[in-house]
Amino acid sequence: MKTSNNLVGTAGEYYVCGEICRRGYLALITPKNNPLFDIVASDPEGIRSISIQVKTRSIQNEQGWKLGKDVTMKRSNPNLFVVLVNLQEQGLPDFYIYEFDILAERVETNYLNYLATPKRDGTRRKDVGFRWHDVSYFTDDDRGRLNNWRPIIDALKGV
Repeated sequence: MKTSNNLVGTAGEYYVCGEICRRGYLALITPKNNPLFDIVASDPEGIRSISIQVKTRSIQNEQGWKLGKDVTMKRSNPNLFVVLVNLQEQGLPDFYIYEFDILAERVETNYLNYLATPKRDGTRRKDVGFRWHDVSYFTDDDRGRLNNWRPIIDALKGV
């Protein structure tokens, strides 16, 4: 049975909240359709908070994360993160944790490389309204972000 995109996204948000709470911090899902972030997380004292955008890849999706092209717009906000959630058939999902601007740069670089590569018939590729972030193009830095919650925890600790 195919799961709806809304349920896939909601599952990813709850998994991320669970992981943050498991580490001793508060995490709350924002109202739907917030354009920039899905979760607000805080230290237990309410002194420091961060915002997190969650993008969830369904179990059936073998290509990668389909992201809006606005993900490539840098925000210059050190308290804004993106967690890419890769749902699994069994067990917990994989989480790739990025500072927003680092992911923005990475996705833009991949997309520009994609546009520069001609199609099989030799014609130019056209700009589209979304960006793929595919595991097959991951760098060592991307792979090092797998289940590495340190950037979020450090931000919540004020490190």
